[in-house]
Amino acid sequence: MKISVSLVSTILNDRGGAVQLLADLSAQTRFPDEFVVLDGGSRDGTYEYLQERAKDLPFQLVVLQEKGANVSRGRNLAIEHAANDVIVTTDFGCRLEPRWMAELVAPFERDPSVEIVNGTWRIRDEDVQTPVQWAEWALSNGKLELIATETCLASTRSQAFRKQVWRDFGRFPEDLSLAGDDTIFSAWIVTAGRKIAAAPEAVCYWHRFNTLKPYLKEARRNFRGCGEGMFLFSFGVLVGISVVLELGSLALVAATGIGFFFGWPWWLFAAAVLIAGFFWLRRARRWLRAVGYLRQAGKAAHAPWVAAFELGTRLYGVVGFWEGYLHGFRHCQACRQQVLDLKISRW
Repeated sequence: MKISVSLVSTILNDRGGAVQLLADLSAQTRFPDEFVVLDGGSRDGTYEYLQERAKDLPFQLVVLQEKGANVSRGRNLAIEHAANDVIVTTDFGCRLEPRWMAELVAPFERDPSVEIVNGTWRIRDEDVQTPVQWAEWALSNGKLELIATETCLASTRSQAFRKQVWRDFGRFPEDLSLAGDDTIFSAWIVTAGRKIAAAPEAVCYWHRFNTLKPYLKEARRNFRGCGEGMFLFSFGVLVGISVVLELGSLALVAATGIGFFFGWPWWLFAAAVLIAGFFWLRRARRWLRAVGYLRQAGKAAHAPWVAAFELGTRLYGVVGFWEGYLHGFRHCQACRQQVLDLKISRW
């Protein structure tokens, strides 16, 4: 049974991403019945470009605008305006395989009881070019992807669900600063026992950054959302403690080394080195494994970026989490109550 679907997304100042995504959607083996886009107040001509393109696409494009709307509110507004029951989501900046839409929709047509479909995302090998991209690739064991399963924490860049699921969820939380709403949603649909299907062949390609700085900003932003919503404490607490102990052990080595130079007992410095070695041994093993992947790919020269990437993203992620945790006491109470009401694990 063929069903009608609405694709939704949000955008802000990304005309290049709009050009690419509309091209990929126009090349789909199955078009969405409508594409509802919420523009958050673009100033680079993105909004006007979308309005103009709406005249010549092989599917209906509905362009809305609310200046200042964050991603969560943009998603909610787009879903509110969507005419169909089945909602498909993706992000501008992603690229789509030609059968992406057809694969995401097929499970709903095969089984009317399906409520959510998770799609696959990955990063293409040819898009791994810069040293920091190779570092991320190596730390991911040479596989930058999430293959869709019924229980994976899927992303809204490649997902579909019925409107009633969104209503039962209570809409995407709009009091988060920027990120984390789709993580909460994915955690909830699994624990709530909703009928989920996987579409591993619905492949969305995710864009990554060329330099380290945007990765650090992304880690801080994403985990800030988790802190604001007061969930994923496993990262904020356990990784936070690990970072403190690792950096603290290095400070201890430096302090005792200086002290030894001024006459402190040698065994204090030796003890500090042993303590640091204990805390850094597992990290060093992980880095050596990543360097092994780089060697196999002929990219051993990028090995120093492995440590810089992991240390930087872990540190910025922890800082972001606790920033968000404190910020959320005044600004994110609605989201925190939603997490509590939905019985989503805070850990």
